[in-house]
Amino acid sequence: MARRSCGVIGLGLFGRRIALTLSQMGMDVLAVVRDEALIEAIKDQVTAAVCTDVTDERALLASGLPGVDVCVVAIGENMESSILVTALLKKHGVQHVIARAHSDIHAQVLRTVGALRTVDPEDEMGVRVAEEIFAPDVHARIRLSTGQEVVEVLAHRNLIGKTIQELDFRRKYRLNIIAIKRPRPGADPADGPSAFEVIRLPRPEDALEPGDVLVLIGDAEMVRAFLEL
Repeated sequence: MARRSCGVIGLGLFGRRIALTLSQMGMDVLAVVRDEALIEAIKDQVTAAVCTDVTDERALLASGLPGVDVCVVAIGENMESSILVTALLKKHGVQHVIARAHSDIHAQVLRTVGALRTVDPEDEMGVRVAEEIFAPDVHARIRLSTGQEVVEVLAHRNLIGKTIQELDFRRKYRLNIIAIKRPRPGADPADGPSAFEVIRLPRPEDALEPGDVLVLIGDAEMVRAFLEL
């Protein structure tokens, strides 16, 4: 598979994290910002770093941004600049633009001028924290475009010792168990994935053990109902 590239415009906390994470994942990352100090801080950790003002169309063309596969407009509070840059990127052929928004109206304008997706980091983090408070046993949660969710949730004590067949999970909860994450003896869960043995597509005779984390998939309303039990 061809190596993909991403441009990141703006290197505040949001943009910097995206740039560094994508670079660590092996993508070519072009970081662009007007602040020379921010360029110096990141230039050795990304593929290329450019100090320029991309609200100027000629500067944007010279930066190399029109050649990237994906571009993230992570500009801070300057809504006018983020809208202008998004429009310029689309004008010059960047098909996949993700833009940071600060309000519903801002997001609507960004999508109108060509952003494929808009993101409000504060809003999304607020939702995530609320979900953690509501369901503290949920380790991870992904929403799919189909309306389904994939969640990792600590197995309730009432489920421990029972087999998948005995639990009759699909009929009772209308959810499917696609994996079980089982803590390795002596491992610290804080160590991440290496702390768990993963049982993919568990068999009917597999029994749940203390500390098991269930990886479930199903409709969002059924996931919510299960978490409320």
